[in-house]
Amino acid sequence: MQRRILAVGAVTLLALAAGCGSSGGSGGSAGAKNITFVAGNTGDPFYITMKCGAQAEAGKLGEKFTATGSAQWSVPEQVSTVTSVTANRPAGVLISPVDPNSLQGPIRTLQNNGAKVAIVDTTLTDGSIGVTRISSNNLQGGQKAADTMAQLVNGTGEVVVLTPDLTTTTTNARIQGFKQELSSKYPGLKIDDVRQVGDTAQGAASAVGDELSAHPNLVGIFTANSQTGEGVGTGLKNAGKQGGVKVVSFDAGPQQVAALKSGAVDALISQDPYGIGQQAVDQLVDALTKKPVNPSIQTDLASITRDNVGDPAVARFLYKSDCSS
Repeated sequence: MQRRILAVGAVTLLALAAGCGSSGGSGGSAGAKNITFVAGNTGDPFYITMKCGAQAEAGKLGEKFTATGSAQWSVPEQVSTVTSVTANRPAGVLISPVDPNSLQGPIRTLQNNGAKVAIVDTTLTDGSIGVTRISSNNLQGGQKAADTMAQLVNGTGEVVVLTPDLTTTTTNARIQGFKQELSSKYPGLKIDDVRQVGDTAQGAASAVGDELSAHPNLVGIFTANSQTGEGVGTGLKNAGKQGGVKVVSFDAGPQQVAALKSGAVDALISQDPYGIGQQAVDQLVDALTKKPVNPSIQTDLASITRDNVGDPAVARFLYKSDCSS
């Protein structure tokens, strides 16, 4: 979900907006282990869905579960969150680092303090931190986006890429995959621009007008995460170009699915955050009980269009706004 503005602000340890009360906690049996989820952005449906999967799996295994994080994709806020979590001495932590370098020290301290750590979604530069790393194959996701775009525009024309930033490991891998696939398979498609728009729908909507002015022959836009995807349809509608410029967006939050169904977006490359949360808890419990742990897991992705959005096989790739939905 990831994503993402490195905002500086007051630390707010907010629970994810889902499920069981303000703390997002679930009880466990006597002797249960404490497992904590630290989200990259508590309001992002991607992380809400990941929390739902982790919470359900912890409950199934009889473990205690809590969730925390900040409402912004922020290095200072996540550093403070990790410091607070470390002081609580959880047995296991699944965390999506908002920066591959700045979070290494705090997460290493958390690990050295006794917690087993699962790195989920995003990554750290130091691959030795954490007992497991679980994420989508984001390079493959970018390739799927390129293939889907090529089908939508018949393999020719000018496209642009909108991304929240150029530091987040997940979105960078998606852009890399998109570029590689176009270069190797679709020489008729040219990338005119890779533009940083911040991690807001408003930033993406505003950027669309600029891109249309700079590239009047634009046929497609690839957005690298959910927030950028949410804004593109608005920008195209404001410019009178909705439907004329094809949009492939990463992630499948409720707003993005609604945009797909309405025609504002043409395809979604969706991840399996629920499965990431489940598998992270499974690996943490294995680590805590001295069982073998899979050090690296990559989860599935799906290309969702108006033709298959109602398919039962696609349902698991549609994100949640809360754990009761």
